[in-house]
Amino acid sequence: MSVTNEFGQYLRQLRESKSPTISQETLGEMVGKKKMTISLIENGKNDPPQGELLLKIANALGLDENEKIEFFDLAALPRGAVPNDILDYFNTHAELRNAIRRAQRKNMSDAAWLKLIK
Repeated sequence: MSVTNEFGQYLRQLRESKSPTISQETLGEMVGKKKMTISLIENGKNDPPQGELLLKIANALGLDENEKIEFFDLAALPRGAVPNDILDYFNTHAELRNAIRRAQRKNMSDAAWLKLIK
């Protein structure tokens, strides 16, 4: 299974798990898209959304923080991108970017990173 299909299946699972179930049409209306767009995403025919649309879908589905993390991670995988929530944080914190550059120059190990952030 491709990561695009993985995201689509996760989206469908989340949508159908709501009580009452949210239809593709209703979700599309909630986020300003057509039912077909939601269907194409769920069936792996369209890449997962990103940016504002991804956040709108997460909010429309009422995802909790853990669900959002998985949702954003799965959406980023097919693009080889950084998940939206991390990218937003990264883009607003210059010192974080500078710290990563310093660590990159030093070829910092995973163990060193873990020690640093604990």
